[in-house]
Amino acid sequence: MPAYVDKMRTVLAEYRATQKAGTLLTLDFVTINDYLFLLREAAQIISKMDVNAMYYLAAAVSDFFIPADKMSEHKIQSGDGLLNLSMDQVPKILKPLVNDWTPKAFIVSFKLETDEALLPLKSRQALKRYGHQIVIGNILTTRKRVVKMITMDSESEIRLTSRIVPELIKRHSEWIEDCGKHGRCGIRIPTTSQ
Repeated sequence: MPAYVDKMRTVLAEYRATQKAGTLLTLDFVTINDYLFLLREAAQIISKMDVNAMYYLAAAVSDFFIPADKMSEHKIQSGDGLLNLSMDQVPKILKPLVNDWTPKAFIVSFKLETDEALLPLKSRQALKRYGHQIVIGNILTTRKRVVKMITMDSESEIRLTSRIVPELIKRHSEWIEDCGKHGRCGIRIPTTSQ
């Protein structure tokens, strides 16, 4: 039996325990509108948890989409020749999430890049723009093996993605403790506009 089987049993048992305890909320969605609506509604409910809430926005759903009112009602015919596709940019939700929906929560976003040199810069630009706590950055070619946890003043590499959640729990606990000591949590003033 392969060595990973025991590890997977442990992961599955922990996942089932989390489900049973009701401490992990996962949202199923089909369209970008479903996702945005569900995230806003969940955030407004969970915001009552104050600094004890952590949002782990696993990845951008997509950067672009076709709004429902611009979609073809029927099958697009291939006999019509070339297809020109016009898409809208997906609304940025980090700003309302951080500033309006759940201002005291610990928020983690992701950043995927193809150029490793750009990753820290673009991650910190996002942190500055939106005012959240951590960006988990990864490079397309190594995304399944290595990620970087980037804050405004630190950067650490994590070799196995299975270590992300324990590290985030540690940092979230530090965030809660710091909020209690200094009372500064939830006060985020992005210095640049979107």
